[in-house]
Amino acid sequence: LGDVYKRQDISLNDRVEFTNDENSMIFISLHGNALPDNQDPMKHSGTEIYYYYNQAKPLADWIMNAMVNELGVNNRGIRQQSFAVVRNTNALSLLIETGYLINPSDNAKLIDKEFQKKTAKAIADGIENYLIKY
Repeated sequence: LGDVYKRQDISLNDRVEFTNDENSMIFISLHGNALPDNQDPMKHSGTEIYYYYNQAKPLADWIMNAMVNELGVNNRGIRQQSFAVVRNTNALSLLIETGYLINPSDNAKLIDKEFQKKTAKAIADGIENYLIKY
């Protein structure tokens, strides 16, 4: 969202509106995953990607492949879901759950600056590969 929204809380609707106003081609929403209280955090680790429109599925495939190959994350799947940020945007839109906040191993990676840079690179590589192929 650029410097306009730096260090601010942005509502889901504002994210969608900004993306649509800018006529973005691709929209990626990064998240840290969570679990209900009764789930064992040690049994859940890795990355999930969500899309709504079928046109975004190939992009999700390319990004997941890059994340698994470059980061060694556990592939927890690519799923179709009706989340606001992937349903209401005009761009190819994905919601990426990069890891589980309550899993100690995932959390250690998520707060590591080097892992954050590698994650950004893997996502960018996935986007680049998608754009080259499509």
